[in-house]
Amino acid sequence: MSESLLLERPHGVDAPTPRTRTIRIALAGCGTVGGALLQLLRERAGAIEATHGLHVEVVGILVRDASRPRAPGVASDLLTDDVDAFLTVDCDVVIEAIGGLEPAHRIACHALAAGRSFITANKALVAAHGEELERIARERNASFFYEAAVAGGVPVVRVLRDSLPHTGIRSIRGILNGTTNYILTRMGNGVSLAAALAEAQAQGFAEADPSRDLDGRDAADKIAILAWQAFGISPSALQVERTGLLPEPEEIVRTADAFGGTVRLVAECLRTPGGVTASVEPVVVARESELARTPAEENLIVIDTEAAGTIRLSGPGAGGSATASAILADLLHAAAGRPAPAGTAPDRAPGSHAFRNTPDPRRHRWAIRVEGTRDIRAAAQFAAERAGIELYEPVGAWRHGAYHALTPPISRTLAGGFARALEAAGARAVVLRYVVEGLGLRA
Repeated sequence: MSESLLLERPHGVDAPTPRTRTIRIALAGCGTVGGALLQLLRERAGAIEATHGLHVEVVGILVRDASRPRAPGVASDLLTDDVDAFLTVDCDVVIEAIGGLEPAHRIACHALAAGRSFITANKALVAAHGEELERIARERNASFFYEAAVAGGVPVVRVLRDSLPHTGIRSIRGILNGTTNYILTRMGNGVSLAAALAEAQAQGFAEADPSRDLDGRDAADKIAILAWQAFGISPSALQVERTGLLPEPEEIVRTADAFGGTVRLVAECLRTPGGVTASVEPVVVARESELARTPAEENLIVIDTEAAGTIRLSGPGAGGSATASAILADLLHAAAGRPAPAGTAPDRAPGSHAFRNTPDPRRHRWAIRVEGTRDIRAAAQFAAERAGIELYEPVGAWRHGAYHALTPPISRTLAGGFARALEAAGARAVVLRYVVEGLGLRA
């Protein structure tokens, strides 16, 4: 694979001056994100040189199939589908946008061990191997950047590191998956899951295989990374209570609608007296809430702190352009020699290495939808009695042949037992965390 200048300067932009420095990058992945990054670098080449004195030269691109036709401007002699050949490319920075754990992990270890800057958009890689990669970076005086791995173009990793290091972070909560948020927004407007997913894929907001989005794994990886930044707990060690939209997202949407609310897939981590707890789950929220008003592929992150109050960050959380903008920001930081994000919290518990993982100690109200038995209400009441709880019925508890009720504040463990008791009685049940107030409840 030969070196070749990929990024031509726009018409009218002068050649590099002696004060312009060239940085050579090797890019793993030329799909939605990698392709968007190359386009962004082409479009902004002149501005990057003028503002940062930097000329970006792409010297190698790893793809799955080097014979496949590519967009104009992608030089064929830069392409390879051989990982070993890609690893031999002489460069300053390696950017990874292929996803998955392998060969991404191998590429990351090789780049950092060689003392190069490594930039990734791969949340699964950071969640599984972040501490290891950070250790290699320290040992080899290299830099490990991963802003693009969480929330697309929203700079939450850098905010946690640079702006809020000693503010006493209590919790991080919000929408971290643009794919599911787009799907839930469209389904709330009456569009089917299949149609909403097809729209998201057509617009570049969803992968061809969206299973990691729909089952909550993608958001779980992201909240683990943020917990690492905020509390110093290893992302691979954090146990995230995870409930996705599968297998029946339509029932989840119907349940929220029956209670006059909206459903959002909410990711959360918080500090408790016993440690750090984290979850990803569908939650019924009020239609006028900031979560419900976060539409389509948008992300919202709400950070609650002791010293700085509540910080809100929002922006596009899916799509190639948003993620590419975060990669470019990391590239500019790497070129300037600025430090990469540290994976430990500066204000963790005094005298402890890091917070430990703990189950959620809180009590929540849960919205239930029950159908599929001859006497639905009796089955629900029987299950509630066995769990030792008293159900509350909202106005209009019966809708579309299903029975709806609310629990009092109970633990996750008790809510899970209640759901299993309903299933044992032959009912089909949806049990969702409920954070809405004032919907005309009655005993």
